[in-house]
Amino acid sequence: MVDDLDDPARLLNIERSVVRAAIGAGAELGVGGEVFQQAEALFGEQEVPRAEFASWLHFAATVLGHDGYARRIEATEPGMPWRAVWAWWRPVGQCVAHPNLGGYRSVKRHTYEGRGIIRVKDHWEDTWLDLETGRPLPPPVEGSAVPVECPRPWHTDKDVDHFHDRQLFAPESWAEAEPLAGEDGRTRYLVNEVHGIALLDTDPAVLRDWPRGRMDHTSAEGGSPGQSPVYEDPDGPLTAAWLDETFAAVSVTRIPESKLPSTLEHTASRAHLRDIGLPTWWACAWTTFAPHPADQITPLSDADAHGAEMPDGTDATDLLAFGTSEHGDLYLHRRDGTVHILTPVLEDEKWAMVLLAPDLDFFTRCLEGVVRYMNASWHPYPDEEGMGQVFVMQMDGFAPSLELLDPDSPSGSVWGYFLAGITELDEDGF
Repeated sequence: MVDDLDDPARLLNIERSVVRAAIGAGAELGVGGEVFQQAEALFGEQEVPRAEFASWLHFAATVLGHDGYARRIEATEPGMPWRAVWAWWRPVGQCVAHPNLGGYRSVKRHTYEGRGIIRVKDHWEDTWLDLETGRPLPPPVEGSAVPVECPRPWHTDKDVDHFHDRQLFAPESWAEAEPLAGEDGRTRYLVNEVHGIALLDTDPAVLRDWPRGRMDHTSAEGGSPGQSPVYEDPDGPLTAAWLDETFAAVSVTRIPESKLPSTLEHTASRAHLRDIGLPTWWACAWTTFAPHPADQITPLSDADAHGAEMPDGTDATDLLAFGTSEHGDLYLHRRDGTVHILTPVLEDEKWAMVLLAPDLDFFTRCLEGVVRYMNASWHPYPDEEGMGQVFVMQMDGFAPSLELLDPDSPSGSVWGYFLAGITELDEDGF
């Protein structure tokens, strides 16, 4: 089966239900099977003409980065009603740092040095894309990119060839795609939605004979009729490059060795603050975190401990303040590297020093993962349910002693504030 799936010509001639059944029975996917599975997860179960299904496969292959397979689909089925020029898009079943888009995103076209570029902004996104290729670009010099104003509202312009005026099956965002003039009388469409940005190309010779009507988005809203794709989270040690990518919109703070306090004896913690770093700012729903500059990483005094009971064998001065949040200041144990938070216990009108993480690695992974899971939690595809809780379960597996899944445990109750944005609340924090 894998040979059939990896050949677009064969795949397009197999009944989709047969492929679906083989995948459900555990058949090896290969590139073709992965593309098929992603296509049905994106566009749904609707039976469509071979040429339109080729468009689905082509888009899925582009989203997954299988550009060679996408080119083979295009060669096999030249009658596709549309094709993806590029897609900067979150795949179904995968949580990625970028794109990280929501309902408050801004997508604006510009011209820069004679070419078109796009600026995409949101709370955790500030990315420039090349309009022709979709590749991320370094930010242009401030003021050098000239905004492109849409001359008139294309949604109501009768002279514009709208994507939604044909009997096609696609996500609802396709209907709002911005038409752009292409080569040889072709029309391109810039799709902009919470899952990503894509540039689609159409062939007037093909569309001339395509039935006109209204685009249907109900199939895409139903999700996959078969097994939906699921991808593993990135693993391996945290690196500076990893954090730089995730937190590109806010940057990462690192402290040179010469400025690290001598009172911090824990070698791994020193290496983390020096080489890997922490986000300069982090927020999810109603909770934020900001690290202290080096000169404020100082020992906790007995007076500032508010009478909180210290962990066994720990004096207040063993804990170095390294950051702050709405729920209390965060402390790093100078010898063993554990992370704690000094937080008020409202019902007792007391303060508690709560273990938050076994080390800075775990703490930073949690912050990074929350950002990566935001889109899947706030704007899930039909087949994605409870993605925030999936992340919490993963982190609980890394540090089971924290009891993150128990809201009544000291650590679980505090982490509940940091994680509520992806487990209980929507993008607006409600």
